[in-house]
Amino acid sequence: MKHLLLRLSELDPRAGDELRVISFFDALLQNGTDLDRLLTEAARLAECPVGVSVPELGVFRRVSAEGGSLAGPADPDARKHGLVNGGEVWIERRGSAFPIDAMLVERFAIACAAVLGRARPAPALGDPALVELVLSAAADEAGRSRALKLLGLRPDRCVQVFAVAGEVPAFGGSAARLGDLYGVIVSGPPWPGDDALANPHAMVGVSPRLPSARAAYAWHLARTALRFAGPGELWGRVVHWDRLGGFALLAEHLSPEVISGSPDVVALDRLAAGPNGDAVLATLDAFAASDSVRQTASRLYIHRSSVAARLARAGNELGFPLHSADGRARLTLALALRRLRSPIGEHPSAGHVPRGAGGVI
Repeated sequence: MKHLLLRLSELDPRAGDELRVISFFDALLQNGTDLDRLLTEAARLAECPVGVSVPELGVFRRVSAEGGSLAGPADPDARKHGLVNGGEVWIERRGSAFPIDAMLVERFAIACAAVLGRARPAPALGDPALVELVLSAAADEAGRSRALKLLGLRPDRCVQVFAVAGEVPAFGGSAARLGDLYGVIVSGPPWPGDDALANPHAMVGVSPRLPSARAAYAWHLARTALRFAGPGELWGRVVHWDRLGGFALLAEHLSPEVISGSPDVVALDRLAAGPNGDAVLATLDAFAASDSVRQTASRLYIHRSSVAARLARAGNELGFPLHSADGRARLTLALALRRLRSPIGEHPSAGHVPRGAGGVI
């Protein structure tokens, strides 16, 4: 203890011992010290072995009072202090602790955290490899936790995940190309609204807001929502999973093979393959999303007589009346099933035609 106090008094005779410890570590940081020098100087100041361990970064160092490297684990009785960015430091003083030890190990920890923070590579916002790891259902918890930390996301903070087919709308977040889709993670608030998500060259599935530790599940929900997205009025190009209700169960439990066996889906395929099929499917889609023939005609910018003729043709092919409540519900289900039958982001025609397009009825 006597030698330590003498060493401290040499730093600044006018300051108290605790202030001298603070000044000692501050001076090392201001001079751009690296981790090895920091441990060496801390050990010499403390006059006992010191060490640092950060498993996440693969860091483990022990240094003797003379500054030499030591092997083996820390002394079980070592005085330890956690680091703000993970890991811990310690001092290994045999016998009774010195009054200054609490301040010494605390400032040692702060200095180590600062040095390790400088050494840690700072990934670019939205590093694709990190985004992919966070969204992967196969990632282990430790790997996902580290990726979240490097992306600046706390495990308990909510995120929203977006599955995008086509161009990624400019709404911020961290993005990565995952197969044929883009995965985007946004930590709000603020959260992007549908106006920010809208893009005529993209379709977007939106997850609910979930803790970032559940981002992989959110990615699954976003891809489920994306299966309903497409051109047309009924679902639109931006689909939120939490607005699907029971329709989400269809995507979870019905295979494309089962859907292809639905007589109503087969009838829609015949209509799509027939004369002016895109226009007929677009009319059915708009009608399912509307309250009347008049509103359907207004949405498509065509005359009501054209809408009525197309609905009559479709009703004959489908084999049920479209204007009744059960007929409209059955039509909506058939349109949803036909869309779900296709791979994510590769939907059949809704069908999309320019507004006001005429042609064969």
